[in-house]
Amino acid sequence: MNAFLMNNQSTKTDITHSTIEQINKPIIIYYFVHPFSNTYWQMEPIIKKLTMEYGAFCSIRPVICPSSLNLQEVCKHEEQVHSSFALVEQQTILLAIKAAALQGNKTGRDYLRNLQDYLFLYQTDIDITTLIHQACDHTNIDLHEFERDLQSISAKKAFESDIQLAQEMEIEQFPTLVFLGQHIEDYSMKIAGLHTYETYTFILEEMLNKEIMEKSKPSLEDFFKLYNRFKTEEIAFIFEISIKKAEKILKQLQLMQQITKINNGSNTFWEII
Repeated sequence: MNAFLMNNQSTKTDITHSTIEQINKPIIIYYFVHPFSNTYWQMEPIIKKLTMEYGAFCSIRPVICPSSLNLQEVCKHEEQVHSSFALVEQQTILLAIKAAALQGNKTGRDYLRNLQDYLFLYQTDIDITTLIHQACDHTNIDLHEFERDLQSISAKKAFESDIQLAQEMEIEQFPTLVFLGQHIEDYSMKIAGLHTYETYTFILEEMLNKEIMEKSKPSLEDFFKLYNRFKTEEIAFIFEISIKKAEKILKQLQLMQQITKINNGSNTFWEII
């Protein structure tokens, strides 16, 4: 496992990072991602489950990294990097992600996830402008503010800040998660690559006081409030049930006209009605 403790200097850099939200949670997780990578998409169910079970104890903040961040050689080794867009188009999309994040960490994460849904679930051949605006459809976002920020220097500065943070933390692989204890001196952990869910929860519980640790037990209703579309496998993973049982539950909800099943080429997924 490629994980190690980070020194105090890096920790101080994290805390003073200009875009961090002031939150009263003991752990912040910097989630360094290359959004066009299939490995990022494989990580998404883990991020969803961490958010639902440990959201009271940690805040997850995506840090967007383009392939031009002196990481081109690294990105060549990423499996199935989404190649529908040229590099300049990818950078335009990354600026849109940062423009959304200017409205708050949750808005930024929701926008990023919705954009990923169109890239990896719908896999439609659409122009970049349409993609950027379709990702707003299921995001609680002020569209006028988003349009203004997309053309502003603020989104560019936020993007550059992400790049600087990735360079300072010597990020060499996507995804990489950095766990920072906001109230614990000299204690942070960086873990690169895709690992099991238990690996990430072990780190969280080591950094928290186990005796007072009570993770949430989310319900399907909670899940549907957060996520608009999902695969059967995600439900099975998050709620720790079999694929067969998850499929049965989802078909019942389909009959109740709460969700609809979408078949899109090789992808089959569910969407909230």
